[in-house]
Amino acid sequence: METAPVAVGDRLAKAEIEEAFDTGFGYQISGINPRRDARDRRYVLLFATEDGPYDDDVTRGRFEYVGEGLDGDQSETSPGNSTLIDAVDGGIPVHFFYKPTDAKEWEYHGLVSVVDHEFEERDGRDVIVFTMENRSAEPDSEPSDDAGADANAAADPPKLTVEEDRFVESRRRERDPEFVEDVRAAYDRTCVVCGRRRETPDGRPEVEAAHVYPKAERGVDEVRNGVTLCRLHHWAFDAGWIAFTDDYEVVVKDAPEREGYYEFKQLEGDSLVFPEGSSIRPHPDFVAKHRERHGF
Repeated sequence: METAPVAVGDRLAKAEIEEAFDTGFGYQISGINPRRDARDRRYVLLFATEDGPYDDDVTRGRFEYVGEGLDGDQSETSPGNSTLIDAVDGGIPVHFFYKPTDAKEWEYHGLVSVVDHEFEERDGRDVIVFTMENRSAEPDSEPSDDAGADANAAADPPKLTVEEDRFVESRRRERDPEFVEDVRAAYDRTCVVCGRRRETPDGRPEVEAAHVYPKAERGVDEVRNGVTLCRLHHWAFDAGWIAFTDDYEVVVKDAPEREGYYEFKQLEGDSLVFPEGSSIRPHPDFVAKHRERHGF
């Protein structure tokens, strides 16, 4: 749920938030609330109170947010913490609410980005400290199931790279969270190489949104520069084991002396698997730049 059913600045009681997001919190609202919308896409409702302890610095710019778990060491595998960790790479909208000490209602502050996370020792236990950043504006609309389907037919050639990078504190290039979800939706969360569509027991997709022309080379965050790959084939694609032809067939690097060659060689000439009835494809310019970069 990238577009909220409430407006930034709205003040809402618990029951009003439950009605707006069609969800329930039980007896009271807790800090990190992973949810799924009607289209089974993940999102998070995140809450902070002034006596939580968070002052109003969390309502602007970059701030720290302590993970869930009141007793003992916090765990990366708890539902809330694991979802926020997944959100570090984007693709999971995080909607932020804040309540001052004397207020009875929660104020909606819009979407926040999860920039990074790390363990810190506080009060004799290890806690997860998330670095968050308030986003300046709400997106105009939700990504559609066929997001970018008409983009390949656009008359103007795509812009291959961004002119200016934004960096997070750990010096990784910042990824647009909408890019991940748009690409996954466009390709029906299916690996285009092997056609697999795996999920974890709690419903998280294994498939990853890969840049065709990589982020490391300042590749743009747009659907025409994206494709969905399982973790093995994402690694193989980024490492230069496999590439795509202009006809969207798999080509494999000729390196028989290397471990893994004969496994990948079986993919040679296979056509990529695209959603039935969809015209979405990686743009040929990005596909060609990927081949050039890896010497195909």
